[in-house]
Amino acid sequence: MGTGSTLPVTLHEYKVRASLLLKDLDSSDTARATRAAERMRALPFFAALPLGEVLARRDAVQHKHGLAVVAREAGHTTWTELKQALEGGARALDTRAFFQKGQSPFLNRWFSTYEEASRSLDAQGGFLFPFRDQCFICGADFLQALGIDSRDVDWERMGRDWVRPRDPAAKERLEAKLVSLGFGGHHGVR
Repeated sequence: MGTGSTLPVTLHEYKVRASLLLKDLDSSDTARATRAAERMRALPFFAALPLGEVLARRDAVQHKHGLAVVAREAGHTTWTELKQALEGGARALDTRAFFQKGQSPFLNRWFSTYEEASRSLDAQGGFLFPFRDQCFICGADFLQALGIDSRDVDWERMGRDWVRPRDPAAKERLEAKLVSLGFGGHHGVR
């Protein structure tokens, strides 16, 4: 599932993680169920219970409990807080909008992991962006065709890497510019 991935995680991915946690908790594999029960103890209700008691009550665990656990593991107090952080209003860049304006005559480089994309960026240059659970690298001509200034000094300041920018403030300035050009959205998750 790529839980060690450095790509931004979507709301859908967190929902999948919650479902997998519940499947692990219900597993006949004792080690798997025990690891899941230990994760459930991140919630105040389960924290006070011995591990065996959490396992004994696994039939009472609901999907909302799994969502709460993955939210806490992601550094948020509640599922609602995580959801709001990911949706972030219409101020976030939505790279899918890059491809909604018709067919593109450009060949972008696509990667299933950030690590592969980062190596390609170092070796061949370009501009690295996330796209769902993948990454792509495009050239300056692709951005210019979309009306995006590829010569903006903030691209160099951030290392042309949207996933791991060297200068987060430069990324924020670019994001505001790109969103103002119509490339913002909620990433289609609810």
